[in-house]
Formats: sequence, structure tokens, C-alpha cells
Amino acid sequence: MAIEEINSQGGIKALGGAKLVLREADAGDSVEKAVSAAQRVLTREKISAGIGSWLSSFTLGVTEAAERLQVPWLSLSYADSITERGFKYTFQTSPVSSLQAEQALELVTDLARKHNRPIKKAAIVGDNTAATVFFFKPLREKLLAAKGIELVVDEVWTPPLADATAIVQKLRTSQPDIMFYGGTNFPDSIQVLQKVKEFGVKTPIQGVGAWLVTPEYVKAVGKELLDNIQTVVAAHPLKGQDELVKKFVKRTGEPFMTQDPLCTYAHVWLIKEAIELAKSADPKAIRDALAKIDLNAGPATSAFYPPRVKFDERGRRIGAAPLIVQWQGGEPFTVVPTAVATRSIVFHK
Repeated sequence: MAIEEINSQGGIKALGGAKLVLREADAGDSVEKAVSAAQRVLTREKISAGIGSWLSSFTLGVTEAAERLQVPWLSLSYADSITERGFKYTFQTSPVSSLQAEQALELVTDLARKHNRPIKKAAIVGDNTAATVFFFKPLREKLLAAKGIELVVDEVWTPPLADATAIVQKLRTSQPDIMFYGGTNFPDSIQVLQKVKEFGVKTPIQGVGAWLVTPEYVKAVGKELLDNIQTVVAAHPLKGQDELVKKFVKRTGEPFMTQDPLCTYAHVWLIKEAIELAKSADPKAIRDALAKIDLNAGPATSAFYPPRVKFDERGRRIGAAPLIVQWQGGEPFTVVPTAVATRSIVFHK
């Protein structure tokens, strides 16, 4: 969608109207496949910049390949370690996992207090993929204790999850006031949610990442089971973005827009802006342009809160802050911060 818009509006003006061309490579279902896909496309084609690979564990591998071949890479993945390796060609637009943990805990405890539902006991439930590990670590080590919250369940597995019964039984027994949930593997997550329903567990679920707000969940578990579940994300449609969402829904047939297409749309525009600034399609020149870019308006900032794109020396977007999204009536809506929310938050009865 972004490429079509850019090309129909005259392409890259600094390069005489040159058109953007997309080359796709399937990351598959493992780090190894993701890395070999990236290496294949980056060595066979003359690539100016890249985007991907969603899951932090895959992105860690893919950005190693991009760094080695000196191709600038934009990522929406969350893991802190993506921009802790001293790489010069990796740019991370999402707030990192540890920051999301801190800000999400602040937001949910604040909301709970305002609605007279203090959080005294918490559960951590999820897999050991990179982003969830970095989210859970500060909660476990310091953040929960600093708020006087007791960690009563701490269950982490390596996907695929064999059986969720024992985990959900622990939740039923300990009755935490909140569950921080990071089951990024779709079949694992469905299994946990179905067991939660089966055992009648009423613990509010606070997800970790945008994997929990995809259309597939409505198809698999139904909107009743999802209602009121919320998750912390790097991006989601905000107040005032109705036209963009409408365009996306019409084009794709998807029921709603989420973080992944929204960020990728902005990333393509960001690459366009960097090429304009560099006046070159050379990867090194584009990398240097991204390192000094500072935007606070236009499509390249459309996915981000606050709407500013400037990177620090590690390649992290300065000031990046997470949002909280909640399922309501079979669709996920931005509910926090209220200034950009598309719906008000709803609490469990």
C-alpha cells in the first residue's frame, strides 16, 4: 500500500522519480530459515534497505545478516538485545521489551487503583522467545516487588506447549489479580485461553505484544472469550486514523488493522524519506540518513506514539512509548493513552 502510494505520487523525487520495488522473502518458522531467507535475498538482489522479521528471535538472526552485508534494516521487534550489540545498520522503532514492562505495569496499576481494584498478586505465563524473556525479566527481578506485588505463578515454556492444564490449575488455585501473558505461538496461546475458560479462571489477562490482537484469535476462540483481554503493543490505529484503516481493510479484506501492517506501512515511508535525504539508493548512504533523520509528521510517523522518528546511537527510536489495546466485541481498540484512544477501557465485571 505504501509503495503504491509513493510510486503513484512521483516515486523518489531526489532520484528523478525512481520507483520503489518490493522483494519478499519468507522467514519461515525458525531462526535458521529466517536467516537463510535474508541472506538469499540480500546477496541475490541489490537491496537498498530491509524490513522484518516480526518475532524478535528471528529479527536477531536476520539483522546479523543485514549488518554483515551492510544493509540498513528497520524492525518493529521488541527485544532489548536487538539494539544492544553495537550494530550500525539496525533501527528499532518499537519501545524495547524492558521499557514496555515498566510502562505497562505503571499503566495497569494506575488504572486498577483508579477503579478501586488494587493489584496485590500477579502471574507470569508465557514462552521463552526473546521479546517475552526481556519483558518478564524486569517484572520478576524488580518491578513487581517495587510495587508491593507478589508473584504467585511463574510459568515459562519452550514452544510448542504440550499441555496447559497444570499452568491453568495453578492460576485457579492462586487467583492472581493480573496475569502477564506471553504465549506468542498461536496454538499454545489458544490452548491456554481455552483452558482458562474451561477452568473458569477470572484473572484479568494483560498480554505482552501484538500477537494477541490478530484476526486469527476471533476465528479460533470466538469474541466472548477474548472480550476485555488487553495487551501492550508498540503500535495500533490511533484516534484520527480512520481513513488509513478503512483503506487497509478495503484493500486486504482483513477485519481490522493491527501493529504489523501499520508499522510496516510507516517503515516503507521512512525508507523513502531516508532515500530522499541521502539522494542515493546506496545502502550505506541510506543508513547514514536514517541515523540522522528527525521527523514529526507525515506517513513515516503514522504508526508511532508519540509521532516522532529520531534514532539514538544504538538505533532505538527516541521517546518510543507503548500503547494498551483491548478486545471489545471481537475487535481490538487502543484504550491507553486516553489522548489517542479509539475506545474507553472496559473492566471485568
